[in-house]
Formats: sequence, C-alpha cells, structure tokens
Amino acid sequence: MLRAGVTPLSQDLKRQLARWQSAGLIDGRQAQAIADFEAMHPHPALAERGRGDVGIGEESREGSITATEVITYAGALVTLAGLGTLLGTQYRQLGTLGRLAIPGLVAITALLVARVLPGERARARRAQTSLVTLAIAAIAFFTGQLQSELLGGPDASIPPETGYRILLVSALVAGVLAAVLLMRLRSGLLAAALSVSLLVATIAFILLLQVGHGWAVEAVFLVTGAILIAAAEYGRRQQVVWATEVLALAGPSMAIITAFITAQDGNLPLEIFGGLLAGVAFGASVYRGSAGYAFAGGIGLFAFVLDIEFRYFQSSLGFAVSLVISGLVLLGIALLLARLVPHLRR
Repeated sequence: MLRAGVTPLSQDLKRQLARWQSAGLIDGRQAQAIADFEAMHPHPALAERGRGDVGIGEESREGSITATEVITYAGALVTLAGLGTLLGTQYRQLGTLGRLAIPGLVAITALLVARVLPGERARARRAQTSLVTLAIAAIAFFTGQLQSELLGGPDASIPPETGYRILLVSALVAGVLAAVLLMRLRSGLLAAALSVSLLVATIAFILLLQVGHGWAVEAVFLVTGAILIAAAEYGRRQQVVWATEVLALAGPSMAIITAFITAQDGNLPLEIFGGLLAGVAFGASVYRGSAGYAFAGGIGLFAFVLDIEFRYFQSSLGFAVSLVISGLVLLGIALLLARLVPHLRR
C-alpha cells in the first residue's frame, strides 16, 4: 500500500530507470533514490495525470488518431447537424414534447456514451471531449427551447428583448458547463466551446441592453476577453497546452475585432485602440511564448493596417505603401510563429 502523499511511479519512468540502469548510467541504489524522490515529489504535469488530465509528453506519445476517435467525431458532428436541421425545418410538427425530448435525449445519450467509452488517457479523452461538446450544445438547445415553451411555444408572440434574454440564458448555461468540464478534461475543443458560448452571451447581452456602437460595446467585449485571458493564464500555470492557446487566441481577438467593427467610419481613436490591443497581444506572445496571443495580435495588426488603408488612404501611393507594411507584418508573424510553435510540441 502507498503511504499518504506518495504518488505511484508512471510506467514511463519505471522503463527509463530500468534502461539507464542496464546501460550502466546509474546503479540500483541511485535508481531507487530517484524512484523514492519522484514518488514523494511528483512533477505537476505527472500529478495532473493521476486526476485524468493529459500531460504534454503523453499527448505526443498518443498523438495518433484512432478509428474510434474519427467515428466519434463524425457521429457527434452529424448528430449536431441533424439536431439543428430537425429543429429548424420541422419545428411546429415536432410538438412541445418532441422539441424538448430530442435535444434532451441527444444530451443524455452523448454523456452516457462518453462515460462508458472504453480506453484511457489521451486518446479516450479526445473522443470523450467531442461527445461532451455535443452534449453541451444539446443542453443549450434544450434550455432555449424550454424557455420558449414556457412563454407559449411557436404560436406565442415573443418580443425581441425576450428572444435576446432566451439566447443569453442558453449561452450562459452552455458556458458554465463548458467551463466546468474544461477544468476536468483540459481540452482545446471545450475551450473553443467556452469561447463561443461567451461570445454569443456577450452579443445577446449587448442586444438586450441596446448598447450603442463604439466604446460601450468595446468595453463589454473587453470584459469577456479579460475572462478568457485569465482562463488562459490559469491553464498556462497548470501546464495545459492546447486549451490554453485556444483561450489565448479567443480572448484578445474578441476585443480587437470588435474595436474595428464598432469604430465605423468616424471613430479613429477606437481604431487606434484596436491596433494597440493587437500590439499588446503580439508583445504578450513574445513574453509568454504563446502562439495563441501571436495569432490574435498578428491578425489584429494585419486587420488594423488594412482598415486604416481602405478608410484613410485612397490614393495609389498610400495603398501601395500600406500593402508593403501589411506584407512586413505578415513576415513578422511568420517569424514569431516559427519560434513559438516548437513550444507547443515540447
């Protein structure tokens, strides 16, 4: 039996110790000392695996995709497409029971299959993640439909404000579920689900409160982006790779793109603010070694140059100069990514 505070050695470490000992690099006493130390002081990434999380090394060893994963991904995608098509084309014919039962049944089935899916470690968790993401989408459908049915169903006259509220609640439910499951599975797909849920919730919130264009809209998206960036930095401390980079891409991108969209034609300070945000994200990518920040900042800087170009430089000379600048920005992005991508493979 293991003593309290002692972590069982991984099979990989046992094999490495045996190989080093057989090669004469260490003797039996040294091998036992290493084993005792690792058992009492496990590496954080190895400790996370004990709770079912995926370490970086494990991801690389189990990086190949199995037939089970492919079939699971395809099944989840087809089911989600079918659910949306069914509710979109046969909405009235399904009746109240059908409109509620179908997404509920899809969610329950996806969760049950994910629970009993055979296998362990990275490959099984990747397959489980696609099913869990499908369940989150189905629950969001169910939540929205339940609110609609409580208000009278398809024959009720629902004002736009109520529709925005239904969308907001559904997106928040999906976001909370994605966040909770993301803490457990540490998956990039769930990070994307969380990002999309918060994006939809933010848009619904803005429409519900009838927030005008410009700085007010940008302020709301800054809050959403800050939440995603905070989640990304937490994941970075936990040595989670892909989920962290997805969040690092989504957080800054929301605020940067919103600044350009809401600036319209006459708000140059907001456009410049978007460019500054892109520059900050690009700088953060260098400081944090993050490809997600690099993509967000690089895309933002490129969009900023193009936006300024088409709005304020209509002459052929200005257009040509801005194209040169855009090309240099892209070269800078490529150079930075060439340095950052290897970090994701370690």
